[in-house]
Amino acid sequence: MAPTIRIDDEVYAWLQKHARAFEDTPNSVLRRLAGLDTEKGGEKMLTTGSTTRQSNGRLGLTGQQLNKEWGVGARHALFHKDGTWYNNLQRFPGALFDPEGYVLFKIEEEYLSSPYVSVGRQTNIPRGISSMPGYVRKTRR
Repeated sequence: MAPTIRIDDEVYAWLQKHARAFEDTPNSVLRRLAGLDTEKGGEKMLTTGSTTRQSNGRLGLTGQQLNKEWGVGARHALFHKDGTWYNNLQRFPGALFDPEGYVLFKIEEEYLSSPYVSVGRQTNIPRGISSMPGYVRKTRR
């Protein structure tokens, strides 16, 4: 399990200035600024402009794309490649996606009261959405 670090509001604001919208986590910002590889799970991710490209050349996914492809029916769909860090859901039903599946929250209360989800300035799922009850595993075409 990765260590947990705490940062103050000023450092968090600095990280946000360096983040790429809909793409970065605090960890990926720090890795990029430190010049470290963004290799995770054996697959190198190459960040270019506003999209993430996997080493196999496939463009990054979006929550909207997977919501439509898998027929989830969420009004708000968010994606993260590791399933750990998201913007906050604003409309419900809302879904959080990773490359292998999703978790659907029918109402806001279900989302806010989940013991697996930490909602603050952003949504954090420390063990990833795939560790949550209700996670639906899918396969991409």
